Amino acid sequence: MPAKDGDTYTLLLGDSQKTFDVECVTSPAAITRGLSGRKSLASGTGMLFIFPDIRQRTMWMPEMNFPLDVVWLDEHLSVVHITYGMPPCPNRQMCPSHSSFYSVKYAIEMPQGDATLYGFSLGLGLSVLAA
Repeated sequence: MPAKDGDTYTLLLGDSQKTFDVECVTSPAAITRGLSGRKSLASGTGMLFIFPDIRQRTMWMPEMNFPLDVVWLDEHLSVVHITYGMPPCPNRQMCPSHSSFYSVKYAIEMPQGDATLYGFSLGLGLSVLAA
């Protein structure tokens, strides 16, 4: 998927009519920053991390203001793992990391509860509808 920091896409979830809007991050600095410092994120929206290679990934939540779900995707945009309810870190010294468990090319951070609300599940394939 050709994208750069700040590009937005609408994703179609499997064969359903459900869609999910994402803002892309691709550069190392934007991937590291993620959603840190943002006050909130609307339901039905998320941040799509596009990693430079396919491997196991970890995320942590420093300077976050709200809990997130993370949907981990392989190179075919299929869900391989979901991390539910990652809490914000009280401080950098007490900030656990969360792993994809599998090799991934993409991850979507979204408001806590959206993974369930929108029907993300293991094996679900996503497709890009619009940029």
